[in-house]
Amino acid sequence: MQIGGLPAHILLIHGVVVLAPLSGVLAAVFALIRRSRRYLAWPLGILALLLVPLTVVTAEAGEQLEKAKPASQLIEDHAHQGSFLRYVTLLFLIVVAAQIGAAFPSILTRRPAFRGLAPLLESRWLLPATSVLGVLAGLILLYQSIATGHSGAASVWAATR
Repeated sequence: MQIGGLPAHILLIHGVVVLAPLSGVLAAVFALIRRSRRYLAWPLGILALLLVPLTVVTAEAGEQLEKAKPASQLIEDHAHQGSFLRYVTLLFLIVVAAQIGAAFPSILTRRPAFRGLAPLLESRWLLPATSVLGVLAGLILLYQSIATGHSGAASVWAATR
């Protein structure tokens, strides 16, 4: 898979490297600063939603690039980190959806399909619980994106020594 003659992974990874840490920080801010929720709900939700397919496509492109390169332990380590990052972004999306739903329960309960969830969505413990999960998921996404990026950089730059 190539874009403009370059391996697609090399170009797509820049989106993940920027959006994953940004999303992780926004999830923590959303959880910790009540005033920010009204402004961050849409951007955070869209980022979390876009991050899943972007990470999957980037990992798939990376797997194709891995097959074209000589095998090394560094590349294998990076591939494992990238595979794990796919699951982390999916978990992150679920947590962000729960955070937004808990912060704005009236948006969901307006829909007939979600009216039965009103007692759960309006319970006192849900918002603090999803806030804790949001901070944790944000930190995990931040860490995993940095760890994956670092292992990828190490696999590239170690070969140039």
